[in-house]
Order: sequence, then C-alpha cells, then structure tokens
Amino acid sequence: MSERRLPEPRLRDEFRRELRARLMREATVTLVPKRRDNAWTSWLRPAFAAGLAALVLVVGAGSAAANSIPGDAAFPLKRAIEEVRVALTFDDVERVRVLAEIADERLSELEKVASRDDKAPTASDEYAQAVARFRAAVDALQQAAPEDKSEAAQNVADAAREKHEFVLQQLRDRLSDKAKDNVERATEEEQKDTPQNVKDKDKKDNGQQGTPGNPNASPRGNERTNAPRTSPPGRRP
Repeated sequence: MSERRLPEPRLRDEFRRELRARLMREATVTLVPKRRDNAWTSWLRPAFAAGLAALVLVVGAGSAAANSIPGDAAFPLKRAIEEVRVALTFDDVERVRVLAEIADERLSELEKVASRDDKAPTASDEYAQAVARFRAAVDALQQAAPEDKSEAAQNVADAAREKHEFVLQQLRDRLSDKAKDNVERATEEEQKDTPQNVKDKDKKDNGQQGTPGNPNASPRGNERTNAPRTSPPGRRP
C-alpha cells in the first residue's frame, strides 16, 4: 500500500502580510521602554502646562489690553505690562522717558473718554498719578545723577509738559468737574520747578548781580578816597 503524500502547506501572501504587520506593531510596544515619572517630572509637567496656558491667555488678551482704558476689565493687564517694561529699563534717563510715555498714554486714554462721566474721572485720576510718578522720577534723577543726565531728564520733562498742556487745552471744555480737578492736580505737578530749574535760576541770578552802589565804580577810586591827605607843595606843616 503506497503512502499518499499530502500537499506541502504554503502561506497565502495576504496572510503573510497581515502577520508581519501585527508582529511589527507588537515589537514597537514591547521594545520601547516606558518612561517613569519621578517627583521632578511629575511636578514639572503640570507646571509647564499651566505656564503654557497662561502664555496663551496673555497673548490672546494682549490686543484687548492694548486698546483698554481705565475702568475696563483688561486695563490691569495693560498696567502690568507697563510695569514690566519699567522694571526692565535699567538706564535712568531711559526710565524717565518710559514713564513719560506712560503719562502720554494715560492722557490719550483720557481724550477717548473725556465726554463720558462714567469713564473720565477714572481716566483723569490715572493720568494724574502717571504724571506724579513721572515727575518724581525726574526730581530723583536730577538730585542724584551727573549733570548730563540731569539735563537730559529736564529736556524730557519740558517736552512732556508742553505736549500735555497743548492737549489739555482742547479737553478742558469737555471734562466733568471731577475730571477737571484731577487734570488741574496733574498740571500743578508738571508746572512745579524741578531741581534743575532751581539750579539754572540760581546761576542766572548770580550772574546778574553787580557791585553794590555804583556798578562802574573801580577799586582805585575807593583807594584814592581813603588815602591820607598831604600838604600842598611850597607849604610847610
């Protein structure tokens, strides 16, 4: 009796491809080591996520803050950004310029709401505070800094005063009484003499002082007046 040989088994191409793909997926999961979170990474991951969310929030609110005015919900963020700018300005004269620009911005905001009784008082108070801070920085710099920085700060103060006076002349008729009081407070602050102005006045006054009495009198005239008298020639005492 002859043995009947069964046909040799062969894998179908489709089954072979499916099996290979399954093995590759299993190898990827099995061979890649799992990361283990320690105390540092477990704290850093949520902190990074929170920081990223805060950054997205700040960037998204940046445009709203830039266009905000005193009393708006986004205005505190605008103030915070300005404070960061001041803190990162290390040159004394440049910091004075930054504070002058902030005062300009408060005045620009006041222009937008000058006729609104619900916004103008708050905006004018913010302007007055910005001017007071700016002038305090000018005074502090002039009292402690070299003469070149003192003069530079004075130039910034003079330019700011002229600019603000011009704008306020156009606004006074539109402001409410309370807003006018805040504006007058800011104007008085800007019109005060700075230490540099006091020095300049002292130098000018000292340069104009003349000799007491006759300014044309010479020291020799005083010597002749006080010289001892002598007898005329030909006469003996």
